[in-house]
Amino acid sequence: MKNLIKPQTLLLMIFISSAILMGSCKKDSSTSNNGDKTALTALIVRADSLSTAATASNYPQTAIDTYKATLATVKTAAATDLTQIQIDNLVSQLTAAMALLNTKAYAYIDEALYLNAGWHFDEGSGTTATAYSTVKHVATFFKGNTVILGSKALSPTWTTGVKGGKAVYLNGGAHLEVPYNALFLPANITISVWVKPDSLYENNYIVSQNFWQGYKLQTQGGGKPFFTYKKVDGGIVDADNETDNSIKAGQWNHIVISINSVTMEEKMYVAGTLTKTWTAANKSIGPLIQTLSNPGPQPFIIGCCASDDELANDLVTNWMAWTTAANFGYCTGAIDELKIYNIALSDGQVSKLYNDEKP
Repeated sequence: MKNLIKPQTLLLMIFISSAILMGSCKKDSSTSNNGDKTALTALIVRADSLSTAATASNYPQTAIDTYKATLATVKTAAATDLTQIQIDNLVSQLTAAMALLNTKAYAYIDEALYLNAGWHFDEGSGTTATAYSTVKHVATFFKGNTVILGSKALSPTWTTGVKGGKAVYLNGGAHLEVPYNALFLPANITISVWVKPDSLYENNYIVSQNFWQGYKLQTQGGGKPFFTYKKVDGGIVDADNETDNSIKAGQWNHIVISINSVTMEEKMYVAGTLTKTWTAANKSIGPLIQTLSNPGPQPFIIGCCASDDELANDLVTNWMAWTTAANFGYCTGAIDELKIYNIALSDGQVSKLYNDEKP
C-alpha cells in the first residue's frame, strides 16, 4: 500500500524527533532558573566582611550607605531562582560596588613622614610632656606670668583626656614651653588639637609660635577658632571660620587648621568637618614664613600667647604697655592630642583623624 510508511522511515523519524527533543531540553537548561551561585555566594561573604569593617572613620558615610544599598539588593536577588546570566551580572555589579567603595577610603596618614610634633599628654604626672613623634620634643610646665597676673597666676595640672587618657589643664596663664625647632614652621602645615574650654572668650590661646611673627591659634568669644600667621612676604593673615558657636564650652572640641602653600588655601575644620576655606582671592592667603626675626625664634608655647622672656624683654613692640590681666591671652581649659603635620591634610584625612580620636 502506497500510503503506508516503511518501518525504516518510521524509525528514522523517531530518531530525529528524539534528537530534536534532547537538543531542546539541553537549550532550556542553559536558560533555566537554576544557575551556579557558587562564585556569587563566596563574593557575598567577602562583601559582608567589607560592609562590617566599613566605618565613618575610614570612609565617607554616603559611600558606605550607597555600598550597603547595593549589597542588600544583590543579596535579595541572590535568594531567588536565577539564570546563569543573571548570576554573572550580580557578580559584576557587586564586584564594581566593592571596588568603588575602596576608592573612597580615606588616605592613611604616615606619621613617620608627616608628623613634625605630636603630644598625647598621657604622662599624668610630673611637669613635662614628651612628644611621641619621631623628634621627642619636650614640653615643660610653666606658671603664668606673675608680673601681669599676680596671685592669679597658676601652674599646669593634669586632667582626664578626650578619650579616657590624660590631658593638660591650664588656667591663670599656666602653659607649656617647647624649645624652638624649625619643624614647628614647615612650608605646609596642619595643626590638629582637642580643646575643652571652661568658657568662651576672645583671648583663649591654644598655641603660639612667635605670636604675630609666626602664628597663633586661639578661640573667640563667639565660639569660633581664630588663626593668625605671618606670610613669607611679611603680610599678616587673621582669619576665623565665620561659624558662630562651632566651639562649645565645657566639652571636647576638635579643631584643625591647615595652610597649603601650593594651592594658597587656609582650611578650618571643627569636629572633622570643613567649616571654612580661605584663599589668595578672598583672604590673601600665602605661604607661611619659615625664617623668624624681630624677634628671632622663641619657644613654641602651648596654652598662652607668649613666654615670660618674650614679655619681660618686650620682644613684641610695646607688649607690656597694653597687656593687662584682663586682656592677657591664655587658655582656660584642657588641651589634648596636639599635632603639627608638615602637609596640609586632605578633608578625608581630617575626618579620619577626628573619628580615630573622638570619645
